[in-house]
Amino acid sequence: MAAALPPHFPATLGEAFARINAVTAPTIDDLKIMVLVEAAGLELYNGMAKGTDNAEVIALLHHNGREELAHAHRVAKAILALTGEDFAPPSSDDNPYLGVAPPAMPMTPDVLKRLAQGEFGGEALYESWAANIGNEAAAQQFRLNGKEEADHGQRLLAAAALHEA
Repeated sequence: MAAALPPHFPATLGEAFARINAVTAPTIDDLKIMVLVEAAGLELYNGMAKGTDNAEVIALLHHNGREELAHAHRVAKAILALTGEDFAPPSSDDNPYLGVAPPAMPMTPDVLKRLAQGEFGGEALYESWAANIGNEAAAQQFRLNGKEEADHGQRLLAAAALHEA
């Protein structure tokens, strides 16, 4: 059963994405929301992989999903460095942002390319967080995540090309 969200957190995954994408200097609550969002990425990418039978595309999507969960763990490390508080990423079953399934996205090259642009934006987001957090240990975690967000975008573009072939 998914944990309840604090009342001041965004109610849906879409609202959570909108909030974190608007933040340049994150608060601890923003970081906690990011842990939940990044942890949800594992399930979201795995769900997307079910929309194709192309083994190469599936492998690319699964790789991105595993790294999204790793991002959640890194943001949790940043929270620990900033506050001393342990805020572990939840399992998919316990993630409140996965309690209501997002609408299914068709597996098309255009969808994959749009998602790639979002991942490329994640690189810039994490870099702005690193620049504004005022803690080198936290900034290091954000920079690692940002680099991998760019890798996710490249994988999504590769998946789109494979899907078009």
